[in-house]
Amino acid sequence: MVPPLMGGISIKATQDAGKMPTFQHIEVEVKPLTEEDLTAYWKEAGEKLGLQELLSEGVPKLGEKQGCFEVDAQSVSFHEEFKQHKINVMEFLRGKTGMRMLDCKVNPLFVSKDEVIYSPEDKYKAMVEQNPQLAELRKLFPIIDY
Repeated sequence: MVPPLMGGISIKATQDAGKMPTFQHIEVEVKPLTEEDLTAYWKEAGEKLGLQELLSEGVPKLGEKQGCFEVDAQSVSFHEEFKQHKINVMEFLRGKTGMRMLDCKVNPLFVSKDEVIYSPEDKYKAMVEQNPQLAELRKLFPIIDY
């Protein structure tokens, strides 16, 4: 047989019950980010995170807004691989600069073959180059739109 609880719950009011907790206000001095600092931090991030090869493909440049920079992606591989490591790189850069809202935009400078849209005339010309007899067929059946 389990003995009954003898105590119970008691809440005592303290002298500080009506006061709100105070928080210390810590000011961190953030100096404006320069192109040279950004480039140096970018290289350091590559060394510390083991991404020298990846980050050497992109060169960061300051954006139009303060707290934002851009990196031009010359290849699909850089664009895709940087997506995977962006969080770690940005946390490193935010810690170095003291700018907690620092953000990065990747500008794709490559043209993916999947995005190219060909007109029907372009398709027809490409098919005629591969098979010239197609032009003769088109003369035989002029009503059909290719």
